[in-house]
Amino acid sequence: MNRRILAFYYIISMLFLLFILFFAAYRLKIRIDENRAESENALEALRVSALSIYLAEGDFNSEYFRTTMRSRFSENDRLLLLAIYSSRNGFHYLIARDESYLSTAPGQYERASWSGEPEYTIRPVYENRITRRFNPGMGQDLFIDGIFRDLEKEQVYPILRELFYILIVYLLISSVFLVSAAAVKTPEPYPESAAKSGKRRVRPLTSPIAPAPELSRLRGQPSAAGLFSPATGLGWSQHLSTRLDSELERAAGSDQDLSLMLISRERCDIKELALSVLEYFPLRDLAFEVDSSTVAVILPDKDLDHSLQEAKDFQKRSAALRRSAPRQISVGLSARNGRLVGSNRLLSEAGRALKQGESSAGGGIVAFRADPEKYRAAIAARSAGRSG
Repeated sequence: MNRRILAFYYIISMLFLLFILFFAAYRLKIRIDENRAESENALEALRVSALSIYLAEGDFNSEYFRTTMRSRFSENDRLLLLAIYSSRNGFHYLIARDESYLSTAPGQYERASWSGEPEYTIRPVYENRITRRFNPGMGQDLFIDGIFRDLEKEQVYPILRELFYILIVYLLISSVFLVSAAAVKTPEPYPESAAKSGKRRVRPLTSPIAPAPELSRLRGQPSAAGLFSPATGLGWSQHLSTRLDSELERAAGSDQDLSLMLISRERCDIKELALSVLEYFPLRDLAFEVDSSTVAVILPDKDLDHSLQEAKDFQKRSAALRRSAPRQISVGLSARNGRLVGSNRLLSEAGRALKQGESSAGGGIVAFRADPEKYRAAIAARSAGRSG
């Protein structure tokens, strides 16, 4: 898939995630504000009711006052604590659903034996404390406190359901977009665009190790099949050279190494070999068919020594999981090693190394180790000869 399309998709996905987060926060804030407004109205109604009973009874400890306030308290599910207190004389009335809301528990719900302004344990966002003067007109040192739950679970579920529906729609649209983008074949930049830009033409892969008829059979697959073979799950062979050139340009631009691994197994169906390769190398878009028994794997940011260790580990793991008759695995390796090389040279070097590995008894791992100094000297000598 085109990297620009993937980058565009990632950016859109991040923006969508931010939208989801802001949308959820906005909906929760609206719900919390509505609940707080209702809580303030509910506390005001409780204050008026308690004041009228207090003025009629003349005592907070009367049975009528206590029974009425307990009934009003139980009617409001979001009311967690109700208190009437004086900063000099302490609590006159206290009822709570849980003693944990008091930092210093008085020992009973409805009456406390300590004085001073009370301290509560409140969870932010979910709970809120509201304080009002019990009788503003009388000037007494009396206050009424209420702790309300700002958000109920039942109020969160509809918001989560809306987010779920939005996410499902986005995933469906993304799936259609990704499938459509994967089916689009990127045109080669030759001859018109390449001639204008001065870039070298990228030619199709001509493998140094595969017979021409076999490669012709693999390349004859219809382009409608996409980037990957449905039989093996590997990339089609005709895409290997283009992808390898792209990875080589990226490695040269960031001054990093890159290795190419060619893997073959004698008398082996490529499906069986592809399964082993995809189980060991997780990057599916860097593994390609070469012929009926050979697979190519591009290893970005890995030098030849690390790639050799990868090949040995892969060979050991494949041997340990083997259930059929012994089939030896051979590996040929080559690396950029600081050189400005194209896909054809790296394929040729790895192909020669694979042939040597296949000729070894029991299968072998052979690496083509290039000397970058000699390579640069050869390039310089060739340039000097042309200029002379």
